Amino acid sequence: MYQTVELEIRDRLNQSKELISHISSLETVEQSSDLLKIQKGFLFISLYSSIEYTITSVVSRFLELVSQEELKPMEFKKYLLCTVLDNKFKALLGSSKKTVWNKKKELFDALFSSEPAIIDDSVFPTDGINISQQQIEDIWQIFHLPGDAIPTGVNAWILKEIKDHRNAIAHGREKAVTIGGRYTGQTLTQRVADVETLCFHIVAGFESVSVSKEYKYSGAV
Repeated sequence: MYQTVELEIRDRLNQSKELISHISSLETVEQSSDLLKIQKGFLFISLYSSIEYTITSVVSRFLELVSQEELKPMEFKKYLLCTVLDNKFKALLGSSKKTVWNKKKELFDALFSSEPAIIDDSVFPTDGINISQQQIEDIWQIFHLPGDAIPTGVNAWILKEIKDHRNAIAHGREKAVTIGGRYTGQTLTQRVADVETLCFHIVAGFESVSVSKEYKYSGAV
């Protein structure tokens, strides 16, 4: 179900693995090289791109699969309705005083409709900020995924570290050489392993709920 997404994730992670392999080989002879430090800094951008691609692509694929079932809105568990009825929520939030009550009625008409829900697979639960631990935990709840959002053995603060360093470099607040100079190749090798674990943990969560159909409302709270 998610093979194409998984292949692309592996390609992106392999870029990070190639980079850390090069960093490790350089570190044996050029520990103080600015070029080495720059490469270490840019590794955070590569790692962040793998996380962002994973979470956005797997959500899109999940919604694509769910839409093929042609379920009515009331056949979904409650939090998934935040995504299923996203366009109605947006219309309500953007309505004026003159239209707000009509938009409220339209929301409930859609909720109790006997027609299959029209699902936009481009909808992504986000607050407009870069991927963070909170966003992943929110996605875990909204899509009713099993288990913990952050896999065992991966420290949640690593997400903040990667996000903050990526943003600092991408937006010019800090130079890659400065950030990269704070890390050893050994530490960064562990970061690559942690990101790989996190990415495939996210995919596994969506694969599990896709098979179990636990996103369907069964009558239980």
